[in-house]
Amino acid sequence: GSGGAPTAARRRPPATGLLGMATKSATGTVSAGSEADPVRKSPWLDAWHDPVAGMSCYSSFMCLADLHAEGDHRLVMVDLKKRMRIYKGTTIQWEQKLLDTPCAVQCFYHEAASPPIPTLAVASGHQVFIYRYMRPYLKFQLPPVEIAPVEGDIWDEYKAGSIDVREAWDKLTAVRENGTMLSNMSIDLLAFEDPEQQAEYMKAHKDGLRQQQTAITCMETVKLNMDEPTAVSMLVLGTENRMVYILDQSALNIATKVELDAVPSFMSVLGLYDVEYRITLACRDGRIYTIKNGQVLSSVIELETQPVGLVRYDKNICVGCMDNVIHSFHFKGKKNHSIYLPAPISCMSLLQLTKARVAKALVVALNNGEVRLYNGKNLICITKTNDVVTGVKLGTFGREEGSMVLSFKSGALMVKILQRNANLEVPSTAPGPPPEQDIPLDVPKKTKLYVEQTSREREQAIDMHRTFQRDLCKLRLSTARAYVNLLGSGHGPMSSAGGAQVRLNAQVVGMGPQFKIVVRVQNAGVHALYDVPLMCTTNPNLYRVPKPCFYMPILVPQQMYIVEIPVTCTDEMGGTDAVRIFLCNRNSNIPIISAIVNMPISEPPLTDSF
Repeated sequence: GSGGAPTAARRRPPATGLLGMATKSATGTVSAGSEADPVRKSPWLDAWHDPVAGMSCYSSFMCLADLHAEGDHRLVMVDLKKRMRIYKGTTIQWEQKLLDTPCAVQCFYHEAASPPIPTLAVASGHQVFIYRYMRPYLKFQLPPVEIAPVEGDIWDEYKAGSIDVREAWDKLTAVRENGTMLSNMSIDLLAFEDPEQQAEYMKAHKDGLRQQQTAITCMETVKLNMDEPTAVSMLVLGTENRMVYILDQSALNIATKVELDAVPSFMSVLGLYDVEYRITLACRDGRIYTIKNGQVLSSVIELETQPVGLVRYDKNICVGCMDNVIHSFHFKGKKNHSIYLPAPISCMSLLQLTKARVAKALVVALNNGEVRLYNGKNLICITKTNDVVTGVKLGTFGREEGSMVLSFKSGALMVKILQRNANLEVPSTAPGPPPEQDIPLDVPKKTKLYVEQTSREREQAIDMHRTFQRDLCKLRLSTARAYVNLLGSGHGPMSSAGGAQVRLNAQVVGMGPQFKIVVRVQNAGVHALYDVPLMCTTNPNLYRVPKPCFYMPILVPQQMYIVEIPVTCTDEMGGTDAVRIFLCNRNSNIPIISAIVNMPISEPPLTDSF
């Protein structure tokens, strides 16, 4: 596919519908509930259907891209008949023959240009054909694979005449049974059972090259350093020789290569190459591998059957298997849930909206013609088609973001677009009473004790109420007495001992080891107090108070008095304890009011100031 001029769009039969005039499609759609539930309105609109498009494509054979940086996204398709076609809306804009059978097609941006024109990459065999501005630009070839040394020695012995054809055939069979990967030349030899055919084949290929080319199995892109739609990206290739290659942005050299334990079949890339990226791969050995920043992680997810589809979004990995089941895993390996389907899975893809609103959903196409839409493990709707879907691609087609392109086994092509007000949320339960209402409660039988108790309550209701009110009054009285005692002992927020009402407030200033306790005393009564001592006590092992006693000659009513008490922490570990402050009464051993100050953790003392 690296030559030839663009061909004009040939005359085609009329197609049904247009992208600009979408018609509603509510036929063949059922809700996520049981079959008895009413039909839920389909979120998809029929945009275009071409039954004679003549191209049957897999999901990896299609991509959507803005090839001319004008906001109008095109549909790029390749097929097994070595054809490449580009659709602009409902017409064919460009068509060309390929040199080899393709296996994947992707669009990526090789540079940060203005306007951003994407580069088209078509993977075929061991080559990647690069198209720029819709013209062939260059070709990238994977490095050849060296054959096993044991296999090469057997061919050298036959070439030197040391062994005959039968001995060489037996040795190659033994090597293959031991688990050694043989080249295609040796595998073709072992396929012959006739000795004459074996001799002719070995005679014709004994001077052949001792290396072979691998084949690309899957292809994706990874953004370089920015998470933008037109940011510079790089190609990621999975090959038959169990390797994953990440090409540089020009697609000329290999930037990173990672070896796996199995051949990758499906690939999903998340993240940025220069920051952090993860490549999730579903391989042919029935396992899910993860590559993080060029290293294969030890956490491997084992599947019960072979994978047929892989979709990753956020922190979830959805894998479709051959046993008609979709398994959802956390990216660390923990299983979330499983979805059991009535038919085999043909393809899977992710519906992702980012412009008008943010939404994500899983699209699954089955062999019975159904296209299912899931939000998590909840079924949103089912759209039925009259053919088997071979490929599905979701993205922006034209100027509509939520577009779904379906390719069928018969060669037909269908485009559906998502309604802008489509409800992708989990359907709520049917209105009305809950179903638990019809389930009778397990009420225990009435015992003789229960009957006697209810009769006693009816007969003595007045006495029981009086008893309750009396106990409640006693509780309130006990609470009031306890509060009065608290105020009388000087432990309350305000004291009225000796006929005077006094308020005391203490605050700690400083980070240590030198602290200052600022004490504010206010006489809230109407009579003045004379010769009132203020005492400060603390733990002598932790703190040192140079002047623990202060005398206040007079406390005038409604006047605020401030006393500053210096405190030094002497503990080298910065220990903490409480400091008690008492406003004493000369005529009684009970303080007028007291306060407890919880000291903060102190910095270790550096000098001894006292």
